[in-house]
Amino acid sequence: MSTQPRIKDVAARAGVAVGTVSRVLNNQGNASEEARRKVLKAIEELNYQPNAWARNLRTGRSRNIGYCVRDISNPLFSTAAVAIERVLDAEGLSLLIRNSFDHPERELKIVRSFLEQDVDGLILSPSIDSGAHIVEMAAARGVPVAVLDRESPAPSVRVMTDHVTGVEQATKYLLDLGHRDIAIITGSQNVSAGRARVAGYERAFEARHIPVNRNLVFHGSFSREYGEKAGTALLRRDNRPTAIITGGTPLLLGLLPVINSCALSIPDDLSIICCDDIDITQLYRPPITVVRRDIARVGRLAAEAIVALLSGHSELAGAVHNIPTELVVRESCAPPGEVRPPIERQQL
Repeated sequence: MSTQPRIKDVAARAGVAVGTVSRVLNNQGNASEEARRKVLKAIEELNYQPNAWARNLRTGRSRNIGYCVRDISNPLFSTAAVAIERVLDAEGLSLLIRNSFDHPERELKIVRSFLEQDVDGLILSPSIDSGAHIVEMAAARGVPVAVLDRESPAPSVRVMTDHVTGVEQATKYLLDLGHRDIAIITGSQNVSAGRARVAGYERAFEARHIPVNRNLVFHGSFSREYGEKAGTALLRRDNRPTAIITGGTPLLLGLLPVINSCALSIPDDLSIICCDDIDITQLYRPPITVVRRDIARVGRLAAEAIVALLSGHSELAGAVHNIPTELVVRESCAPPGEVRPPIERQQL
């Protein structure tokens, strides 16, 4: 029965010491280029597979990065994950992904599990702000943390989005089209992204010296279910809004079936703007106006921060990166027409 080649077999084939093979495998710079060439050739000829577990014991590094994401089926999070993995791949690091499904208790269990697996770094897309206890747990083990789009204490690195400016631009655009009954559906005000989007909405009204109708501000969760619930409440009232801004693509996906069931036409009966840009916002007819951000850049910056911290750049701990937003105008918005009474719900 054939056995797997061992490190001493590689050394014998390459004509070097076992220590030289070890230095090449661990990418240590004190092996000559000639020795490195011989070792790599011997590894290829023998089809040698290093024992990762044993190497981890020697180096104290797992070379794994844990990514706790709210729901990887969301195109935004999967886009970020691809960007993260590309950065880590280039550094010889592996990405471990777990879904929290927006449950803070599950997030905590996942992070504890990652730390028990001795991950070298954590990237978090939390359901809520803060997470001070998570950062403290990781810091106690010397594990760097990057947090996506949520408030979090140092020494975590934060990659934030300028939601305020994006929604302010979107609201001003609708106001300048002549809309006054503009609704916004967004996430909880206990979450920084939810607060920021409402702040941008209010800032636009203030800039145009127009009072805000608080009855048109809906905040709950960043979910399809809440998009449907809030959309139903808005479109069944006596004076329904002429425009709606959704603070996230899941909210839009919940709202669109309600619009269809009410037999409303976009943009003739209702103008729509969505925060974030995914396939459906571009392929829907008419295409949806969006507040766009570079979500791949969000993931890339988070991964690069982890790599830099692992490389000894401790001065970067606690850094905050701000991602800009831009309004992309498509065909889902028009000046308001005559407001119709609410339409009874129809079967889809």
